[in-house]
Amino acid sequence: MPLPPQSAKSPARGFNLFTWLRNSFLAGVALVLPFVVTAWLIWMVVTFIDTRVEPLVPEHLNVLTRFPGGGLLLAVAALTLIGALAGNLVGRWIVNTADSGIANLPLVRTIYGGAKQVFKQVAAPERTSFQQAVLVEFPQPGSYAIGFITNENTAEVVHDIGEDLVAVYVPQAPIPTSGFLLYLPRNELKLLSIPPEGALKRVISLGIIRKEDDITGK
Repeated sequence: MPLPPQSAKSPARGFNLFTWLRNSFLAGVALVLPFVVTAWLIWMVVTFIDTRVEPLVPEHLNVLTRFPGGGLLLAVAALTLIGALAGNLVGRWIVNTADSGIANLPLVRTIYGGAKQVFKQVAAPERTSFQQAVLVEFPQPGSYAIGFITNENTAEVVHDIGEDLVAVYVPQAPIPTSGFLLYLPRNELKLLSIPPEGALKRVISLGIIRKEDDITGK
């Protein structure tokens, strides 16, 4: 009885020095570059704050700004002190008086009011204005973008349309502070099961982050 023909073995792949060097280089870039970019951004922020704070420091205290980060430390200390003083009766009175004065300035009050709401959001992220993460067809039908419901009571804006519209903010990646405010029909929104914080991570990471990364905190 004839033996079945043996299958031809594929030739073993030899070691390719160029491929190994290329893969090692790319792996090194992927590991080191995030640290470099992070350090560079931190240095840029620290330098920017230092150069703005240093002219405000009296000459007899300029020793505090002679080392990198000194201006940042002074700014943090000053803001902490102001925040503590604003918590007492006199501090609240000063803040309320300043708010009332700015409220009488037509253009300034608009800028101040918007900036105040943004920085309140940064200072208290647990009080997020993003009520629900959703998918919306944007910028054209058939393509979807992550959005956030910011207001469901929009009657004062859409009362002439006669539809039940919801305010949805669609952030731009990777900088979510820039984006689009859309008023969309409620039945066109596709609710996401992930929380707003998780959806925002996906916008900032350009969609790279996964559910496992949320769990492990990466």
